[in-house]
Amino acid sequence: MTNNIVEISRNIINNIENIDELVDSYFDPIKDLTETAGDIFTPIKAIHSLYTLNKKRKFKNFLKFYAESLKNCKFNIIDNADRLKNYLKNEKNFNFLNEVIDNAINSKSIYGANLLGYFAGQILSKEMNISYKELIIIDGIKELNDIELSCFVRIYSVADLSKIVFLEQLTELKAFTFFCELTIERMIQLRLIEKNHHTYSDSDKNSSFISTDIAEDIFYLIKDCNIYNDLLYYKF
Repeated sequence: MTNNIVEISRNIINNIENIDELVDSYFDPIKDLTETAGDIFTPIKAIHSLYTLNKKRKFKNFLKFYAESLKNCKFNIIDNADRLKNYLKNEKNFNFLNEVIDNAINSKSIYGANLLGYFAGQILSKEMNISYKELIIIDGIKELNDIELSCFVRIYSVADLSKIVFLEQLTELKAFTFFCELTIERMIQLRLIEKNHHTYSDSDKNSSFISTDIAEDIFYLIKDCNIYNDLLYYKF
């Protein structure tokens, strides 16, 4: 299994334009699965019958952004194959990669699938040590929808994150205040940001928050994979 992940990583970097065909061949019941795709994407096989066109699209985007991430990190699969194999021999790392794939396909936003693909590439190329922080990140990205991701970017593009953020002070967001308040509430639930416990009324509870390294990492990830403008100017 580990060898197959190394092999597909090598293949998709050099053949990004063929990713659509690879995924289509997997989901086409008439065609035989390639051995590589069948072995690597085991989580998909268990619920194959439930996959819609939208989920297939997310899977394609995951692979494309995964490949772009490996390229941007200048990760040479051939030179680093043994290191990558050793990294994936750690069951925790291997299971985490499978969870990232599953979260991407089941994400509430196509942008979430993009982010998780890019994040997976960073994880492998940097051989990141998986901690609770990374688990919160992938779960949070999976659960945020298009509007919430857009509001998140709008807030973080203008807020001073070094102190408690009050929406009422961000005049640039006036037209989006209601949606931004809902987004803050959702992100607190997902443990991406911290609740401001110094509020004095129920009306203020979703109007302020304290940023975290987790949310800021997601914000930088959005910039790294070049979907920042798409989310900043997303229309809803």
